Amino acid sequence: MTRRPLAWLRCLGVLVGALAAMAPGSPMTPEDAQILADGVAVAQAGDPAQGRACAEQLEQLAQRLGDRHERAAEALEYAARCHEAAGQYDAMVATRERLVATFPTLPAARVALLALVRHLRATLSFERAAAAMERFAERYPDAAEASELLQEAGILRAQLGQDPRALALFDKVEKYYATKDPQRSAIVHWARVDLLPKTLPDDQARQKHALEYLQRHGSKGGPARRIVAEVTVAAIEWRRACKQKGGPIDLCLTSKPAAIDAPQRGKPPTVTCAGPAAQVVTVYPRDRQLAESAQRRLRQVLELGQALPPVEDPWLQMKVQEALDQADLIVADRELEAALAVRPPTDLNFRVEDYLQYSAKASDRKKYAEQKRKSEDSQRRFLDYWTKIREQSNDVTRRYEKIAARKASPRGAFAAAARVAVLVQAQVDTLLAAEVPDGLGSEEAIKAYCGALRDYTTPVEAAATQALEFCWERAAAFAYTDPSVEFCGSELQRRAPREYPPQRELFGWTAPPPIEPVSAPVQVEPPLSEE
Repeated sequence: MTRRPLAWLRCLGVLVGALAAMAPGSPMTPEDAQILADGVAVAQAGDPAQGRACAEQLEQLAQRLGDRHERAAEALEYAARCHEAAGQYDAMVATRERLVATFPTLPAARVALLALVRHLRATLSFERAAAAMERFAERYPDAAEASELLQEAGILRAQLGQDPRALALFDKVEKYYATKDPQRSAIVHWARVDLLPKTLPDDQARQKHALEYLQRHGSKGGPARRIVAEVTVAAIEWRRACKQKGGPIDLCLTSKPAAIDAPQRGKPPTVTCAGPAAQVVTVYPRDRQLAESAQRRLRQVLELGQALPPVEDPWLQMKVQEALDQADLIVADRELEAALAVRPPTDLNFRVEDYLQYSAKASDRKKYAEQKRKSEDSQRRFLDYWTKIREQSNDVTRRYEKIAARKASPRGAFAAAARVAVLVQAQVDTLLAAEVPDGLGSEEAIKAYCGALRDYTTPVEAAATQALEFCWERAAAFAYTDPSVEFCGSELQRRAPREYPPQRELFGWTAPPPIEPVSAPVQVEPPLSEE
């Protein structure tokens, strides 16, 4: 019975001690009040001559007052300002850190923490500045500056390469604005695209991010960002629809040198009109479900693009123009692959022995009639094929030329030019790499046939070369490069090595020079080893 009152009294003593600690400190002496007033005057004047002495006196005053006196926080804040006036920035930071840690609930701590953020940001102490911003947002979540500082801290963490921490901060900012400002919440979500975790391949991570953006925000971030997100998803679906990897400029095809006229496995040689630079193109079917999903999404995007209001943000305007160009390109790519999948007719035979029609033998006249029938059928099938592929080629080429003429984005213009070259040149190469018709018994007849075929294809091939030159030379004039430009350059170097020598022969490197200068150690003249 005697222990319970003692325990109750002990708890009461702890409570009284806590209340005493929370109570405001006793009044200062007149001498201390004068020291504080003089320090405030020096700090407000920013006098560098008296700054050091002012800071020392105010810090001593804060020590005398103790950690429970609210005027000690005021003394520390003005001591930090005196340090700043005297140019003692490290001491100023240490004093404010002490104030923030000792008096976290007082208004002076909030002022000191904001001052720390400004100083660390100005002195490029990015990691410490980000930590101070996070601390402010955690302590004062309802403050007007909290969300801005949290977003800035995320940017600094990203620039420091601390992507997981930056993503966590942006997630907090996004949730903060979810109800207060949905548009800004959507903008913050989309800004995380450059900080995606490396646990997934790039395409999967980007597709997941874009789908989450569309599901969570839709059009809240504006139609421009929705277009960019939709095209991101569709482009990745379109690439995934092709199971054959390694195709040029995201086309589902492969190319390899045309067959050489040489016998294989005891068979007679395959005679063609192909030159040394000719390529045989093989088009592979895409996954129907993924391809249809991508095309459907892209058609909706193009409808949105027609009603797109003006975009004021230059960066976003560039991205949305690139996205609309990419949507047009992928829709046209479907027609391009369909055109390249058309194969030339086989078993052509143009040989007709006219003298047989005048023979007295019925068998000769019958042979002549059969030759004439085969020749006419071959001519019809060849002309049907050539007319069909030229019509398809012209339709697709007009779509690409429309994209290039729009000049909405460099990426779209050069990609369109590269695709025009692929389409036209592949059709020419396919025709030249086909086996020559039967019945051309002599070498002269084969040469005459190939010469006539060249007369058909030379103007078409010139259009392909012109598209490659536009892509390569205009990009070089603007110091621009991307995969389409690199493809144009490699094709020109392969097909016309005299006019376009390979870069390795000209400059001796295969990779582009570094984007930023590389630091080198100080060079001493004469070298130290020779002294």
